[in-house]
Amino acid sequence: MSTLLKLKKINLQYKTGKENISVLKNIDLNIQKKETVSVVGESGSGKTSLIMLIGGLEIPTSGKIFFQDQEITNLKEDEISEIRKKNIGIIFQSFYLIPNYTAVENVALTLELNNFKNPEKEAKHLLDRFGLKNRFNNLPSQLSGGEQQRVAIARAIAMKPELILADEPTGNLDTENSIMIVNILFKYVKEEGSSLIMVTHDPKLADKAKRKIKIKDGKIK
Repeated sequence: MSTLLKLKKINLQYKTGKENISVLKNIDLNIQKKETVSVVGESGSGKTSLIMLIGGLEIPTSGKIFFQDQEITNLKEDEISEIRKKNIGIIFQSFYLIPNYTAVENVALTLELNNFKNPEKEAKHLLDRFGLKNRFNNLPSQLSGGEQQRVAIARAIAMKPELILADEPTGNLDTENSIMIVNILFKYVKEEGSSLIMVTHDPKLADKAKRKIKIKDGKIK
């Protein structure tokens, strides 16, 4: 199995006034292709910051990040954005759906921005795959939390990304919807061969991944 993602000696600090706060400390991490990894740890331990760094939404203070053997640490914003658009799908705890767009339009927009030939048809196919055939034309306000998160997942994986990053994807959902969402995610990555890194506070959900990483005080334990 070949390496998809590599983090080498990653440090992340924030400056508040005269003080430097270390969020991540000397992180080394390899993620293989088709691997599923859960990231656990207490609130404030650095889990979300790790996801943001991997997704190119944060820049490390020091260290190097490689994606598909290409160093992405110091790329310009438009360059990292292009890699992210085509290769990395990100799912957040908050759904971030466009409120005045239907379910189909929310998913199709991602495809349109990537010049996909038939975005609406593909969007409908994905939503149908996630059990939302009867919700194509509903606005987010007309969907339940679980349905909104399924739309968000469909949008994140629309371009068939090599890597899916999920930051507490069930944090706003009840137990029944949480189990359904995680099952959808793991079924998808198994069928499509994507890698998955999932931040979760739920031990049962974390155990579904092949590998579990614990972060404590900004360090991988």
